Amino acid sequence: MKTASKISGEDRRTAIIKTARRVFVEKGFYRTTTRELAEAAGVSEALLFKHFPSKEALYSAIHTSCFKEEGSKVIERLQSLEPSTSALVFLVHDLVSHILGRQPEEGERSFLRLVLRSLMDEGEFARLGIQGPPSHWVQKVEECIEAAKAAGDIVDGPTPTSLGGWCTHHLISGVMMHFLPVDPVIDYGVPREELVNQVIWFCLRGMGLKEAAIRRCYKSQGICAR
Repeated sequence: MKTASKISGEDRRTAIIKTARRVFVEKGFYRTTTRELAEAAGVSEALLFKHFPSKEALYSAIHTSCFKEEGSKVIERLQSLEPSTSALVFLVHDLVSHILGRQPEEGERSFLRLVLRSLMDEGEFARLGIQGPPSHWVQKVEECIEAAKAAGDIVDGPTPTSLGGWCTHHLISGVMMHFLPVDPVIDYGVPREELVNQVIWFCLRGMGLKEAAIRRCYKSQGICAR
């Protein structure tokens, strides 16, 4: 084991979180021991426990570090939106554009790898992630679907409102996962920009939103409605 160098407590904590994220991705939560986490971070188990009283606490800290600042801003913005048809179009357009319209940065890739690993293992990290911005996004989408129904902008269908948000979120996330490798798993046969547009339309129509309402809201927000 390496000898811990003299650095501040906060810097040490940050370094442990960064290293632990990689170890958890490689081995999963249950198969990773605190000894392995300490060795990877170059500290003793005693020092590891000084910063994190348990493996679960460290796991939770990794999640918090991923969402601490950006997550709070996203939630605040979601809460400020008044439920409406226009807000529904904005929410779907914004999420699809953010997730599919660009290549994720390395920090985001690392977080997504941890989510995937968690889904194949204990699921706890994925559950923690769902409790953040995704749950708030889905809740706001559900409110907007109800508002769109009241405005007559949605064709009534068999899918309950409570499923509309999650089905949409999972569809967008599923497409994004196939873009994680350097060489995307699927060639969708259209440029990235057009794929974004097609996914947006597919999601909105899948919710039952009428084409006229989609085009009207796109126009009001200055977004190209192909």
